[in-house]
Order: sequence, then structure tokens, then C-alpha cells
Amino acid sequence: MQETPTPRYDVAIVGSGFAGANMALLLARAGRRVLVIEAGPGLDALHGDHVERYVLSPFKSPSAPYPPDAGALDPSRTNAPRPTIEALLAAWDDPARSYFEHAPGSLPFASTYERLAGGTGNHWMGTAVRMDGADFRLRSAYGRGLDWPLGYDDLEPYYGQAEHLIGVAGDRNEQEAVNGIPYGAGYAYPMGPIPPSYSDGVMRARLDGAALADDAPAAVRLTSTPAGRNSAPYQNRGPCRGSTSCVPICPVRAKYDPRAALAEAMATGRVELLARSVVDHVRIDEGGTVTGLHYLRYEDDGVPAATGRTGEGVATAAVYVLAAHAVENARILLNTEQATGRAAANSSGLVGRHLMDHPVYLAWGLMPAGMPVYPYRGPLSTSGVETLRDGPFRRRRAAWRLEVGNTGWNWPIGDPYVTGADFVYGADDSGANPGRRVLAGRRYAEAVNDVLTRQIRIAFLVEQEADPSNRVELSDTWTDNLGIPRPRIAYGMSDYVRAGFASAREATARVWARLGAAEHTVTRDAAPNAFRYDGQTYNYQGAGHLCGTHVMGSARGTSVVNGWQRTWDHPNLYLAGCGSMPSVGTQNPTLTMLAVSCRTVDDILARLGRGEL
Repeated sequence: MQETPTPRYDVAIVGSGFAGANMALLLARAGRRVLVIEAGPGLDALHGDHVERYVLSPFKSPSAPYPPDAGALDPSRTNAPRPTIEALLAAWDDPARSYFEHAPGSLPFASTYERLAGGTGNHWMGTAVRMDGADFRLRSAYGRGLDWPLGYDDLEPYYGQAEHLIGVAGDRNEQEAVNGIPYGAGYAYPMGPIPPSYSDGVMRARLDGAALADDAPAAVRLTSTPAGRNSAPYQNRGPCRGSTSCVPICPVRAKYDPRAALAEAMATGRVELLARSVVDHVRIDEGGTVTGLHYLRYEDDGVPAATGRTGEGVATAAVYVLAAHAVENARILLNTEQATGRAAANSSGLVGRHLMDHPVYLAWGLMPAGMPVYPYRGPLSTSGVETLRDGPFRRRRAAWRLEVGNTGWNWPIGDPYVTGADFVYGADDSGANPGRRVLAGRRYAEAVNDVLTRQIRIAFLVEQEADPSNRVELSDTWTDNLGIPRPRIAYGMSDYVRAGFASAREATARVWARLGAAEHTVTRDAAPNAFRYDGQTYNYQGAGHLCGTHVMGSARGTSVVNGWQRTWDHPNLYLAGCGSMPSVGTQNPTLTMLAVSCRTVDDILARLGRGEL
């Protein structure tokens, strides 16, 4: 198939998620000409189309609103498959139905991502908490994981830039108090914080001042969570209306998503989008300079494999940025050597290694009779505990951040649908709602409302340290419909992480005791997402926070990129996104990733301005 060349650009970016879309916008504002290559559909689908898909979907998964068909459990049905929750669940019974191939002995990697304009940012939760000082020096402070080649002070101004790009609602004074990190002089969030939910108030009254972990003696303080959603009109978007569907989609677009940045970038006339184009390898000359990005094209999201490819091409630019997510960035780099015989950015041998997530300890309970907390109102979460994220205990066990949910048992069991059905069909004693009777009429309504209004859910985002044995490789068994090897994942949890789960379980018991709540958490020993630690079984959930795989560092032999996300091996190739993060702390990583990417744009512009590229 003949290659189609593209015009030469200043910068070519692979991926249009948080990093790619916002980098394109900032570069365009500086007068640079940019090509964005997106593996999935572009901006042709309107927000209303996605909302309609979500409403009509019987399974309200994170992928439900977004094409390709989220209901297609067989990844071979789509040309650019990605790991959906549906495929992940199906793969527990039939591994061939997974987008990921898991290495023998590996725990299932439980997080997913999207392929379409805006990327996984279409269904991010919106949590926008800054990392603190110790999170950047985990190795030097506690002897675990890796250190960053930069610190909080280097990122502080870029955090502010990222928060204004997104439109973060937060309280600076409160965040400084609970995190112990300084903000720039005169800095203010774009908007005040999202109002706390009713259940936040109930939990704050009972938890503030409590001690949830013996090795982290700081008192609990429940505080508002900075979030990328509007508490007031901002960037032509209205305020949050409390629809409680932030994941997967905000129906009124009060929550920021990267499609807004991409559309604004394209409106400048300096940014072009090449959609349904999957970059499979990088072209590199003898001197190590990247000369192009090879991509494969397809037109129909659902045609069979035999007719998947409709073309191919090479994009050329002065500067190249891979911003296609931690797994896909590694996949492109690893496939480059397989396709061309020339290694890409891998003189350290670390491409694909240090894969991290925030494995989640999920717990749910029921408040006492007559004490409703009225979940299913407001954003998914508006408050959390930030005061227990750091301390000497991190030498022995992983830290965690406690997130308070506003959606009852939706994440754990799929409510309100499951409990509603239990009172129609009954429930056996093996499920989350044992002993439910079949009811009808007023008795049904009263019983369902009684349970649903007393549901509470908490989640612990457990820190996972960088471990080179957790990695992305190329499958030698499976390819996608375009013939590109799929990712093979080797994933596990160290005793350091497992000890963090044990601490979270103990903290949960103390939370329920303070609230007077009954434990309803179900742990399944035979589940694929189960592991044992200290005689106990734990189930973990994926947070969707895929990090590592091309970590930054201060030396060529121990990292893939430097502090600017520029590869050591290629002067004009940058790897942007969470894949560059050497540690994840306990905070959702999107804000930090965007701050680092804003800093990278400054490096690109400076080098272009000096004529180095």
C-alpha cells in the first residue's frame, strides 16, 4: 500500500487527550503549526450524541458513550480496539477477548482507556489535587520506587497554568493547610470549591479528629476536593448540576474534557487533526534524529479485520511528541524496533517498564436505620482525606488517599439498578444484598428508598511504587485489526502495596465504627482481581491511572526521558503524559501530568526559537 506524505509541520503530536490537546493549543497560541494524529474518531460526534449513547446503553460503563461500539465484547470487531471494561470482564472467562494479553502469572491489569478525540479525558473523574513534596522524592525520602529529576517548586507555576486551562474549582487556603505545599503569591483557583454534599457533612461531623491509622497519627480532616468542573460559569460552560454521571460523561459539560482544548486549538487555523490514524512506528535516521511517524488509516469503526486498513502515511515535522497514553506510547516505541530494526528511545532498556496504577481498595457500608445520607446527588466525589498521605510509614507500606463517594453503591455493585432489581426478583445470600424479599407497590418503593438513601462508599487510592517487573511488552500471539502487536502486560503488587491495602482495611473498620455503619463490602476469593496478604484476601479495582513505562530521570541509563520529557536518545522526540511519571503518590495524576506537559511546551518553544530543531 502506497504511503501518503503529509506537509511538514513544526510539531506532530500523537494523541489528542489531556497532554496532546493542550500542548497543541499552547503551541498554536505561540504561532506554531501542529498536526495531531488521533487513533480513534475525531470531533465529528457531538457531545449530545455521546450523551444519547450513554442514556441508551444498558451497561453504564466508562466506555458506554463512546465509539467504537462499547457493547462489542470481541475486540476484533473494531479496527482500533482499546481495553474497555466490557472486554476486561469478558476476558476473565476467555482471555482471547481481551485487548491486553497478560503474561503468565500476572495479575489482571484492571484499568482501561479510550481511543477518540479527547482520549480517556472524556471520562476522567475531574479530581485535580496537586502532588506534594515527598511524592517527588520517594526513593531519597523513603527508599522506595524512584525520584523525579524535578520537584514541586519546578512545577508550581505550571500547576497554576494547568488549573486555569482546565478550570479547577478549589480552595487554595484549605489545600495549603492539608497538603503543606505553597502556592504562588496571589494565586487563586479559577473558581471557588464545589459545594459539599449532604453525606460529606454527615461524615465530616463524625470523622474529623479521628485516627484512622496507628502509623499515621495525624487527625482526619475531611476537606473539599479540587475538581475540574465548574462551580460557576467558566470557559463558556455552565456550573455543575449534580447529575452524578461524571464518569463516563457530564451531560451539561460542566466538567472539563480535552475536546474543548482540541476544538479551540483547531479554531486557530494552526492545528490540523488526522483522525482514525494509528501510529505504529517511528522513523529514525542514522544519527538518531526522528524523521517521521508512520501511521495506518481506517475509515469504518466496525468493519472486519480483512478490510481494516484503508491507507498509510508518514507525518513529518521538526518536533515529534508521543502523547498516546502510557501503554500506547510504549507500544509504539517497542514496535518501532520490530518494524524497522532500530530501537526507539530505549538505550536504557526501560521502555515499557515501571507500569503503575493506583490499585483501589473499595469499601461500602449502610448507615443505621433512620439515618439517610442521600447519595446519588452531586458529582461522584466532592470531599476526601488529604492529611494521611505522607509520613515515615511510607518506608514500610504504601500511602493512600481516602476518597468519599457520593454515588452510593454504584461503583461496587452497579446500584441503584441492582438493589431495585433485588426487591423485584429477590437476592440469594451469596450477593451483596442477601435475603432481599420480593415486594411490590408502596412497600417496594419504601424498601428500595430506605436502602438507597443510606448507602455510603469510600475508596482508597493506594500508592504503587515504580517496579521494573511491572511492564508493557509486545504480544507475539495477538495483533489488532491493523496488524499491530497488542500489548502484553506483566503486572503484580509488591508487599509494600499489599501492606497499604491492609492499612486501608483497618481504616475502613474505624470509619464504620465512627459512623455506626454496617459493613457490606464483599470480598471474593476466586475473583481474578484477588490477592492474599497476611492471611487475608483482598480485591482491587483499577483507577484508570496508567503511569510509568517511559519514566523521566536525571541520567540516560536509568530513565527514558529527562525532566522536560525529551528522550535521551533522540533530540527531537518527546514522550508526554503519565508514562513519564517516576512515582504516582496518592493523587489522581491528570493535573500533574498536564502541568509537566505545559512545562514541556516551554522547552519545545525555546528550542524551536533558538533554531535547535
